[in-house]
Formats: sequence, C-alpha cells, structure tokens
Amino acid sequence: MSTQDTNPQQMQDFLENSQLSKTESNPLSGYMRTPQIYISLPSKGKYYSLGSIEMPINGELPVLSMSTRDELILKSPDALMNGQAVVDVIQHCMPNIKNAWEMPIVDLDTVLISIRIASYGEQMGYSSTCPKCKEFSEYEIDLKNFLNSDVDLSNYEKTIEYKDLKIKLRPQSYRSANSTNLEVFEQQRLVSLVDDQSLDSDQKQNKFNEIFQKMTNLTVRNVIGSIDYILLPDGTQVSNIGFIEDFITNSDRGVFEQIEKHQALINDQVPTKDVTTTCPDCKHSYETPFTFDQSNFFALAS
Repeated sequence: MSTQDTNPQQMQDFLENSQLSKTESNPLSGYMRTPQIYISLPSKGKYYSLGSIEMPINGELPVLSMSTRDELILKSPDALMNGQAVVDVIQHCMPNIKNAWEMPIVDLDTVLISIRIASYGEQMGYSSTCPKCKEFSEYEIDLKNFLNSDVDLSNYEKTIEYKDLKIKLRPQSYRSANSTNLEVFEQQRLVSLVDDQSLDSDQKQNKFNEIFQKMTNLTVRNVIGSIDYILLPDGTQVSNIGFIEDFITNSDRGVFEQIEKHQALINDQVPTKDVTTTCPDCKHSYETPFTFDQSNFFALAS
C-alpha cells in the first residue's frame, strides 16, 4: 500500500484538477477540506464501469476527511442499511470515485479505512479478551497496517473453460454485494418471524419452502451477474444478460459449480489481517482477526 502525507505539489494538482477547483472564486476556498493522504487501490482502478472512476497517472487517489454532513449521513440507520450512506461518503471524500456503487468489492475495506485515517488519524481503539486469562483489555492499533493494495489480481483475469466456451467473470461490485446482503438479511428475518408465528406445521413448511426458493434464486442471480461475457469458438462475445441467464438456467450443474467456485475465489481475494496483541495482565501474546462493521467503524471515532 502506498500512502503518503500531502505535499505542496500534490495539493496544487488536486486543487487544479478536482471539483474543488470550481470554488476558486470563493474567498473561503482556502479553508476548505484538502487531501490528507493518498492511496493506491487494490484493483489498480480496473473493473470499474466506464465513467465510474478517474484514475490519476501515478495511480494514487487523494482522500479527504469527512465533513459534518458525512458524519450525519453515517448516523442514518436506513441509509447505512441500504448502502447509500457509504456510497455518498466515499464519493464525497474520494472525488475521483464517481460512482461508488460500481466499485469492486476488493477495494471497499481499503477505501473505508483510508477515509477514517484521513478523518480521525491512524490510531483506532480496539478491545479484546485474552484467551488465556480471560481479561478484557483495550488497545490502540495502527490502521495503516491494514491498508492493502498488494493483491494478486491474476484470478480476476482467468477465464473458465466449459466445453468449447470461455467464460470471463468479473469481481462483485459494491452494488451487487450490498443487494445480496440486504436480501439475505431479509430472508433471515422472515425465518425468525415464521418461528415465532402461531402457524401449524404445514403452514410453516410452506413458508420455509418459499424462503428457500428465494435464496436459491438469489444464488443463481449472483452467478449470472458475475459473468462479464462468454466467448464462442468463432470469436463471438456474448454479454447480453438475457442470453447468459438462458444459458445458465438450461445448462448442467457442472458449469454453474465452476462459476460459483471461481466467483468465490475472486471475491475473497484480499487476505484477512490479524491484530497481534499482548495481554497487559498475563503477558500472553495472541492474534485476533481484524474486522470492522460499517455501521460502527466511523462512530467509534466520533
């Protein structure tokens, strides 16, 4: 990961080439937000739809701190749930990203961590329970250690060969991932409601079958949506979603399983990082996975 402090030349380039340059006539423009850090994306700017990102020549994107408006947006439960809050904040703090819905999911953690660093600094409070003595302790971690642009993108470029077809996949976008998460959440909620309702066994079974069918359809939609195009032996490139859906739903399960397996591989490309912790009481060293929830990742600093 390449991060660096802002230098005068980068600041000047940013003001001349970004949306902020439109406010030059405003006498207060010199007091407005400026980039705090610059980052490289794990995706290297690939896999975005046309017009969704403007990549600088050196590949380093400026990151601004959050405004008061951004912080208020992140406090809206509905906007957080449907993903709009995250999209708005990303686009406001990283103006080179024009449409965050189209951002490949491999970039998401790096982008959110960089915005938090730009807004609140590199240190973040972290709590953990020692597995040896069971004491609960609070620590500080350096978020720079979790900015990761060194990702192997080779799996993104591979094609799946099925009979004499070549199937090219694409990484999941934030829009697709968020939609899937919302659907899964909704179906899980319905399962809990069915358990609580005063229904007889047949009615419950019918409800569970309905939920299972919706989850099955969701899985199929995700596989279809992960296909960028299918290349025929004569060089014809098929990207029409209707044709692809017809092909997937009328092929044997072998091609579906291959696509699903490779889809999982490219969507889980960024390795997880652990926090190495030493218990202040018993001095036992241990590792815990570094994870964060978008709903409280920024709230923890405010």
